[in-house]
Order: sequence, then C-alpha cells, then structure tokens
Amino acid sequence: MTLLLLALFAAFSAPCHLCLVQPDNMAFDAAGNVYLLDTNQASQSRILKLSPDGTVLADWRGFKSAVGIALDPEGDVYVTDGGRAQILELSRHGKLLRAFGHLAGGFQGPAHLAVDRHGDVYLSVAERNLIEKFSPDGTLIASWHRHKGSGRDQWNQPQTISVTPDGSLTLDDWGNDRVETLSLAGKTLLIFRAIGRPASKLGNSSGTCVGPNGVVYAADYDHGLVQEFDAHSRRLRTIGNIGGGKLFQTLPGPYSLAVDGHNDLYSADGHTVVKYSPAGRLLARWN
Repeated sequence: MTLLLLALFAAFSAPCHLCLVQPDNMAFDAAGNVYLLDTNQASQSRILKLSPDGTVLADWRGFKSAVGIALDPEGDVYVTDGGRAQILELSRHGKLLRAFGHLAGGFQGPAHLAVDRHGDVYLSVAERNLIEKFSPDGTLIASWHRHKGSGRDQWNQPQTISVTPDGSLTLDDWGNDRVETLSLAGKTLLIFRAIGRPASKLGNSSGTCVGPNGVVYAADYDHGLVQEFDAHSRRLRTIGNIGGGKLFQTLPGPYSLAVDGHNDLYSADGHTVVKYSPAGRLLARWN
C-alpha cells in the first residue's frame, strides 16, 4: 500500500491549461504559488499547483475525498484525505512523506487544516465538534471537543481554521454562522457576528481566513459576500456582489477563502477562483 501511495503522489502532469472541476480550499507557499484543492469529492480529488499568474505547474492525484489543505513553514503540503481518515504530508514536489492522525470511524464530513509557525498541525473535524493538535512529527498533543450548541463554549460543526499572525487561531463555527478566535489552549477569545443581510446575521458562514496583516475574512455563501474584520472583530468592509457589481460569476458563493503573502484575497465558489487586491479590487478570475 505504501509503495502504491508513493507512486500516485510522485507523478504529476506537465504544465497545462487550467480546467477546474470544483475548486475548493487553497494554500500558498513563500514564492506565491497556489496549492488548490480541485474536487467533486465523489469521484475525483486532486491538488493543482499554480504559479501566481494561474499557470498549472503540477497536478497531483490519488486522494480519496480531499477537503483540507495547508502548508508548513518549510513548504511541505498537508491535506486531509477523507477516504483514509488521515492527514497526508507531501513534499513541495508532491512526494508522499507520511500519513498520520488516523481518526477511528473517519472524519464524517469536512475536516480542515492549519499549520502554525512552529510546524504544529491543527485538524478541525466538523461533524464531531472536534479540533486536534499535532506536533511536527505527527504526535497528537491536544484534543478539544465541545458540545453542540450556540453558547460561548459550544460549537456547531466547526470548519475552516487559520493561524493568526499573533499565534492564536480563527475558526469558522459554521452551524452557528459565526467566527471565533481561539487561544492556543483552545479557549474562546472573541466571537465575530458578521453583518450580512439581514443586518444582524452572516447568511451562511462558509469559510474564513486570516491575512499576514491580521485581517480576518469571512465568506457569506448565501449573499455572495466576503466580510472583512480587524483583529478585534470590528467590521472593515464588504467585498462581493454589492452595488450592482457582480464580482462572483455565480450565486450563491463564495465558500472558500485564502490570502497570499501580499494580502491579496482569493475566493472559490465551486466554479471559479477570484482574486482581489487588499483594497477589494477584482484582479483575476480563473475558470
């Protein structure tokens, strides 16, 4: 089995035109290359490595329902493989280095990843209201579980997770339509209640990310918006389908966000990947 996995991940295609099935989560390396999960989960999951201008550099396959992706400070790539209920660590060239974090009974839904500056890996398992923390060598060092609910110390299917510049964590509490900032001990520090339509509610919190400057972005799937907040949960602006300017190709959307080292924002809506400047100006769209 190990030899088969190594063969699957060692091979990647020559550069080709970008043709997306269902673009989902993204991560960036220090050179600005994009690692994009392109998956319909039922039959195909792959990682596309793209240059900053969208040229396909590599196409890695052999996953079984990949959902989460993150990079460590050395440039190694981590991806959750739902079919194996494990985290896979790949080199920047796509070689399988190891698999760890096997969860008995499987992920049972979305499982997302983040890696901090020390190389510790955080796994968010939505259906179990669970976050697990692993050391750089793959050893489980912490596990945080909360009862289902809407209270301050409860979660309802936590999904995307990000590491902030100060070392804390930002979590999309999907079932509660809110975003939380957590300490590295798993304690809630702040709760973001985004302003969408209606004014007091984020329509459907479908993804979060944090930029190098500490700005927090929350995707509002129902209204095709991205809400932007400072590190203290103050709302800064709204980006997306507002004022008659339809920046997303389809509605609803988006449901996945990422920010590169220049604070440019990327959004995937299941059909396209859209790139914005830090000021919210549309820079590119990849189909």
